[in-house]
Amino acid sequence: MMKKNLKQTLLTALIPLAASAVLMGCSTQSAGAAASKTPGTAPAAAAAPSVEETAAFAKAAGSVLLSVNPEIEIEYDGRGLVTGLEGKNDDGKTVVSGYEDYQGKECRTVVSELVREIYESGYFDQTVGGHEKNIVVKLTEGSADLDDDFLEDMAEGVRQAVKTCNIDAKPISVSRNDLDSNGLIGLEKAKEIVLSQLGLTEADFTEREYELDDGVYELEFTANGVEYEYEVNAFTGKVLEADREHNDDWDHFDDDRFDDDDDDDRWDDDRFDDDDDDRWDDDRFDDDDDDRWDDDRFEDDDDDDHWDDDRFEGDDDDDDDDDDDRWDD
Repeated sequence: MMKKNLKQTLLTALIPLAASAVLMGCSTQSAGAAASKTPGTAPAAAAAPSVEETAAFAKAAGSVLLSVNPEIEIEYDGRGLVTGLEGKNDDGKTVVSGYEDYQGKECRTVVSELVREIYESGYFDQTVGGHEKNIVVKLTEGSADLDDDFLEDMAEGVRQAVKTCNIDAKPISVSRNDLDSNGLIGLEKAKEIVLSQLGLTEADFTEREYELDDGVYELEFTANGVEYEYEVNAFTGKVLEADREHNDDWDHFDDDRFDDDDDDDRWDDDRFDDDDDDRWDDDRFDDDDDDRWDDDRFEDDDDDDHWDDDRFEGDDDDDDDDDDDRWDD
């Protein structure tokens, strides 16, 4: 009986102690949780960037050149956000003047919006080789490529814009690896650009040296049995059809199919002009009598020329085929 009473007494004393311990433990956990939520005391909180770091990010990191016919340079900072725009030609200045909401936007967004501005201004109406103009995005010399996908992100912005505009233009990315030591687009990239513009995958290019004193590649190539002659601007990547009249590098193709001068070029002839000092000068095209084709099929003089004969005149002059010859009749 005493043992039973002692047991009950011990249980009665221990229950309050256990309850007190539980309550104290809960109170400690609550206090710890509350402390962890106190501002400024969380051990995992990231430190705010310093003034120096913020200034470094905001500093201009480089620029990209967007070229269709308008040429627009887009400056960006270390975060890849746009800090400025500059039209590099008259068309580019026109487009930039109507586009103001660009500060602080991502390059990809600004490039996409500029392509839509260019489209709405009608600059894709003129084609090159029957194809809509491609859009060149070139990283300028000395600019920082912020990450491996930096140019590709902008190319994707172009693709989204052309899809919205329902045009068939394609983005062409030009990285630092595509530039030569002078910051110009290299020859291999120029070939890639012109083939893409014409919708071709391969061609046989005429090998030649390029001094680039005028900043233009004059490319001659053959693809699928067709001969092409195009120019690629080494600064912007824009593609133009060959301009023989205003570009001295095309002198070896100077001929009267494309001009009416009588300079001593290989194609100068009377099919295209009426002078008498070239290899094709003949009486099929003029009536002078001092060239290799001067004959009486086209005139009735009796000069000593190659084809003078009595089929075309009735004189008896001593010319090559007159009198006592096969045609004298």
